Amino acid sequence: MQRRLFVTASASVIAAPAVWAQTDNNATSRIVVPFAAGAGSDAMARFFAQELGKSMQRTFVVENRVGASGAIGADFVAKAAPDGNTLLFIASPFTTVAAGNSQPRYDPMDFAPVAIMGVGPLMFVAHPSVPGKNLNDVIDYAKTNPGKLNYGSAGAGGINHLVMELLKLETGTFMVHIPYRGIAPATIDLIGNQLQVLTGSVPALLPYVKDGRVKALAVTSRKRISVAPDVPGMEERGFKGFDVNNYWGFVAPPKTPVTITQRLNDEVNKLLTMPAVIARLRQDATEPSPLSLPMISAMLLSDLNKWKRLIAAAKLQLDS
Repeated sequence: MQRRLFVTASASVIAAPAVWAQTDNNATSRIVVPFAAGAGSDAMARFFAQELGKSMQRTFVVENRVGASGAIGADFVAKAAPDGNTLLFIASPFTTVAAGNSQPRYDPMDFAPVAIMGVGPLMFVAHPSVPGKNLNDVIDYAKTNPGKLNYGSAGAGGINHLVMELLKLETGTFMVHIPYRGIAPATIDLIGNQLQVLTGSVPALLPYVKDGRVKALAVTSRKRISVAPDVPGMEERGFKGFDVNNYWGFVAPPKTPVTITQRLNDEVNKLLTMPAVIARLRQDATEPSPLSLPMISAMLLSDLNKWKRLIAAAKLQLDS
């Protein structure tokens, strides 16, 4: 995990102010987003800030605190007052980064769970020059040509790195990892054939699949998904236990009272029944996931432990 990164702070105030009844008279809550402004996760966080603002008649301020693969934002929220006025927007790096560092800045399980808005897979793609029509063909090629295929990621320890390492471990293949500062430059190099394989978000890759610049191999979930119905899931390709998904959600600082987190959980889960919210999630190949507080804790723990097991089994060195 790289640490020589930076911190930015930007804010956008959304919705009209009101009082947070269970705490003090501060009418503003902030959502800390540990990703760059304009990124897909940032856009989703701002969408839910707006929707929560409308449903709760409250002001939500979005702050971007970027660096160390999300650890700077998480560490900031971990030290914030547990009064419901600071939330952390989380995605898969929340667990993958903590799993990959022997001395992480934060423990995901210390935070108070709030909500999981949606869960969705990534997509395996390859440059058209790579032999084979599907994931199994590419795996067979990699087995007979060890080290010939390069794959890119948004950085060591991220989900699109670890999902490839999981595939390598399960198939006994060797492909060379090329980490980038973000998935966008890696995608450009895939199109240019400097990389041959990549795993990225479905919405980001689908346009290149449709115009033939890359070929889709599979989605990382068990089953096919509605926005890419022609792309097989992992079970269809013979990987029955392989099911990797990204997630979007909120957590609060440790020791935040359950009266606050439960109210927020109820509000978010209510939003997840609204057609406009469901449609927005599905734009990003994500299905609504209205989980209870105990179910969120169980999901995060399962995800954390899964990546810890992989990192140990693959003997990955991810500390800075």
